[in-house]
Amino acid sequence: MALIKCQHTWLRWLEGDAKYVRVLSFGFRKAFDSVPHDILCEKLKKLPINPYVTNWLISFLEDRKQRVVVDGIETEYLNINRGVPQGTVLGPVLFSIMVNDIKTVNSINQLVKFADDMTLEVPGNENGDTSQAEVDSIQTWSENNRMSLNMEKPYEMIVRRNIPTLLPDPFPFIKRRTWLKILGITLQDLPSKWDLHFDEMLKKATARMYIMRVCKYYGFPIKQLDMLFNTLIMPIITYGIELWGGAYFNKYISQIDKFINRAHRNGYISEKLNIKEISTKRDKKLWEKVIHNKDNALQELLPDKLNRHLRPRGHEFELPLVKTERFKSSFVNRCLFNFV
Repeated sequence: MALIKCQHTWLRWLEGDAKYVRVLSFGFRKAFDSVPHDILCEKLKKLPINPYVTNWLISFLEDRKQRVVVDGIETEYLNINRGVPQGTVLGPVLFSIMVNDIKTVNSINQLVKFADDMTLEVPGNENGDTSQAEVDSIQTWSENNRMSLNMEKPYEMIVRRNIPTLLPDPFPFIKRRTWLKILGITLQDLPSKWDLHFDEMLKKATARMYIMRVCKYYGFPIKQLDMLFNTLIMPIITYGIELWGGAYFNKYISQIDKFINRAHRNGYISEKLNIKEISTKRDKKLWEKVIHNKDNALQELLPDKLNRHLRPRGHEFELPLVKTERFKSSFVNRCLFNFV
């Protein structure tokens, strides 16, 4: 859902006055191992939660020790004053609390956090943008909280319209790319393009088809082959389908159809699967969660509700005014128009 929100925001900006969107990806060096306990404890004390719970969390972090044992040889115990215990339920929660106060300087800009990584998104036009202030703010937070940024990891992608655009000067320490991989999805600077993601997706799926060939060779019944295909290969194909499922270039959808048809023709699956039908079902499933759960992160992307109903319809929201098929094909707008 975080990527759906990112994509929607970029396209909404490009529908407006923005000529481009600067997308900057940051990460911390040894993120989960570098959280200072003293700073984290101070942040825990400021949370509006029961003080007994706060003391319990602080106790969970205090007086932790570690040592190394190799071939029966033991080192001395050392006190640990950094890091959140990994492999625990509380570990990711404590890390999220630590980085929760990283905010944007300008409320127009957007900062999305993915565990130990974060993505800064800043719209810009011929008058420039405010990305420098945002980058300075992140660096200042990093220094004040004693958590070093991984300076080998920062990347920037300029999302733009499909027309020649004068791009801003790059930051000296941030590598600029025409693509970024976020949460396993490869996003490109032209938001209607999915070539890199589909190439990688189909390469992975094709590699796993070898397992299907071996299983068929050894006489697995078709029912078991269906189960294998749905378990090993379909998750690769459908991952992030709510994000790219509205791709209005048919060449992308046809690539998947050809792959599935070839699997059916070779006897690896019992029936053809329609990727558009799968995409629509997944859209409906997520859409129902969005409109019926007020705490859903995508609720803020929904338009205003209608004051009156002129005719029966599938939802109670106003249809947004969109200029491009690109923005209309984004998840929220796609659902608004398709399920009307």
